[in-house]
Amino acid sequence: MATRNENMTPWKATHPGCILGYELEERAISQKDFAIMIGMQRSHLNELIKGKRPLNKPTAEKIESILGISAITLLNLQTQYNDCMRAAEQRASEERQARTASLQAQYS
Repeated sequence: MATRNENMTPWKATHPGCILGYELEERAISQKDFAIMIGMQRSHLNELIKGKRPLNKPTAEKIESILGISAITLLNLQTQYNDCMRAAEQRASEERQARTASLQAQYS
């Protein structure tokens, strides 16, 4: 009889900046040039590509107008990423609480 794996690996959403970074690389567009095209500071674009800055609707619309990547798709990726990160933080918080409770019980 087969056993069920209770330790499933969670799915991790992709930040839309990661997709944008690959797309710029594939099209041989530098971050500096693309930042100028969309009217964004180069440092902000770099933070977006590295997943350190969230994608907002105006930026997604500018990306769509220049690269043809659907703004809705990019914004959906951002929403999924946010939800995934919130869930991961919730799991980490619950695990910390469980470890703390276990240690307190052990030394009580």
